[in-house]
Amino acid sequence: MLALSLSSAAAAPSAPQPHPGPVGAGPGCRGHGIGAVAGGVVLLSAARSTRSRPLRSCLRAEKSPEIKGPKVKPPPKVEPPWEASQELGVTAPVGFFDPIGLAPKDKETFCEYRACELKHGRVAMMASIGAVGQHFLRFPGFEKTQWGEEMPSGVMAAFNNPGSFGLVLLSLLAGLLEFTVWSEDYATKEPGNFGDPLGLKQYTEDMRNQELNNGRFAMVAILGIVAAELVTGKDAVQQLGF
Repeated sequence: MLALSLSSAAAAPSAPQPHPGPVGAGPGCRGHGIGAVAGGVVLLSAARSTRSRPLRSCLRAEKSPEIKGPKVKPPPKVEPPWEASQELGVTAPVGFFDPIGLAPKDKETFCEYRACELKHGRVAMMASIGAVGQHFLRFPGFEKTQWGEEMPSGVMAAFNNPGSFGLVLLSLLAGLLEFTVWSEDYATKEPGNFGDPLGLKQYTEDMRNQELNNGRFAMVAILGIVAAELVTGKDAVQQLGF
């Protein structure tokens, strides 16, 4: 019996023995294994990032550094030489009209000439209107001369009192305004620019050209009116046949 039991025990296949695993590989330690794997992945990515940093720094170092030297000043702006033909008043169809070369060669002298031209033109425009208007109108006190005669029209009114007194008073008033209120300052203002007291906002290039042209025409007109009156004895309206 003993021999039979020993032989059956030897003949029976032995149950497979479990392979010994690593320490902590049991069911209770599976979470630790997963944490170890995740830590390895993090370390691997960190190693890759640290390997790429030197490359980036090298790429940045390859850029050429900005060279900072002394700032080069731009060349000074060269203005074209001043020409009288480029100023206001040069309009079609005549253009720049200076047949005998009276135009000054420097701007300062030109400004003085232009101021005189504007003043004479403005006075001539008012004188032309006055030469026509005095044929129909008389200021109070200027209807008759000091001798009781009718005050003549035109230029001859200035040679009869109280017309001569009015001429002197007007000249003094104009001189006072010119040396005080209407004084010229070519450094800050253009010739003839005394502001815009009425707020018309017409100080434009076109209106200034019109003023110059109308003033030039008025100077010729009043000169013709006075010359014709001295020859014919007729005032401005009578010269037109009225």
